[in-house]
Amino acid sequence: MNNKTTVSAFTKDQTSIIKGVGILLILFHNFFHWIMPMDSMENEFHLSSNYVREFLNSFADSPGEFINILFSFFGHYGVEIFIFISGYGLAKSFMHKEKSWGRFMCDRLKKLYPMLLIGIVFYFFSRISMNYALLSNDELKSILYKLLFIHIFIPGETMTINGPWWFFGLIVQLYIFFPLLYKMISKYGFKAFAAISAFSYLTIFIVLNNVTFHGGVTIMQHCIGHFPEFCLGIYLGKKEKIISNLWIFLAALTVFILGNFYNAFFPFTFLSITYIFLFIFIKIINLNPKVGTTRKVMIFIGNISMMLFVTHGMFRWQFVCLAKNYNNPVTTIIFALLFFIEAIIISLAAKAIYDWITGMLNKTKPER
Repeated sequence: MNNKTTVSAFTKDQTSIIKGVGILLILFHNFFHWIMPMDSMENEFHLSSNYVREFLNSFADSPGEFINILFSFFGHYGVEIFIFISGYGLAKSFMHKEKSWGRFMCDRLKKLYPMLLIGIVFYFFSRISMNYALLSNDELKSILYKLLFIHIFIPGETMTINGPWWFFGLIVQLYIFFPLLYKMISKYGFKAFAAISAFSYLTIFIVLNNVTFHGGVTIMQHCIGHFPEFCLGIYLGKKEKIISNLWIFLAALTVFILGNFYNAFFPFTFLSITYIFLFIFIKIINLNPKVGTTRKVMIFIGNISMMLFVTHGMFRWQFVCLAKNYNNPVTTIIFALLFFIEAIIISLAAKAIYDWITGMLNKTKPER
C-alpha cells in the first residue's frame, strides 16, 4: 500500500477551488451558527468541550438538521484554508519577483483597502435599507478601528460592524511578517517551518495560561496564533511537488479530535484541520483531474471569494431571522440557499466596483 500521494504544485484554478471551498465553509457557517440547535457553539477562538458534546447530541436529537450542525461546528475552519492559501499564493508570487518589505506592504494594502472601503459603503446602504438608519458615532468609531486594522486589539471591537471583518486585522499582521517568514523558510526549509510553529505554540500556551482577555480579544485572532498554517502555505508554495502522507493525515485527525476535548491539544487543531483538508483535496485531484461542472462552479466562487467574504455578513440577518421563525430543517436550508444567491449577486456587483477601482489605481501613465 502506497502511503504517499504526490501532485504538482497547485494550478491557478486549483487555488481558486481551494478559496471556493474556504468561502463556502465561512459563508454557510456565518449563516447556520446563529440557528438552533447549535446556535454559536463552536471552538473557533477558545475551547469548550461542552460544545463538542452538544454537537454530538444534536445529531441524536435533531438528525434532520445535520447540514446546519456540520456547518455550524466546522464551517469556521474555512478561515484556516484562507490563511494557508494566502501563504501559498504569496510564496509563489515572491518566487517570481521578490520585493522590499515596503513595496510588498504597499501592494497588499492597495488590494486590501478597496475591498474594505467597498464593504463599508455596502454596510452604509444596508443600514439604510434594512434598519432605516444612518451610521451612529459608535459605528463610525468602529469603522475607523477597522481601517487602522487595530480592532482586534480593542476589547468589544473585534466583531463590531460586520463580524467576519475581524479577519482583516489578522491578515494584515500576517502580511507584515510574510517577507521575514519567507526568507527564513527559503533558507532553512522545513526546519524553519518547525521552529516558527514551535515558537507560535509555545507563545499560545504561555498566553492562554497566564493572560486574562476581555471583550472578546484573544490570541487566536492574531498572527501568532496562525503562523503554523500560514507558514505551511509558504513552505509548500516553495515546492514544485506536494506530497501528502497517510500517516501524517491519521496523526492530524487524531490531534484534531483530541483538540476538541482537551486544552493541551486545542492550539494544534487549526494546523491539523488544514492538513486534513489538503490530504483530501490532493486525493480528489488524483482521482478526478478533469475540469467538470462542479469544478467550474467552485473556480467561479473562488474567483469572487474575497468579495463574498467582505459583503456576505451584513446581508444574512433577514434570512437568519426567517429561518429562526420557521424553525424547520427544510426551510432553514431554503433560506440558506436564498442567502447564498443574494450573496453571489451582491459580491458580483462589489467585484465590478473593485475591479474598476484597482484598474484605476494600477493604470500606467501613457508613453510620451
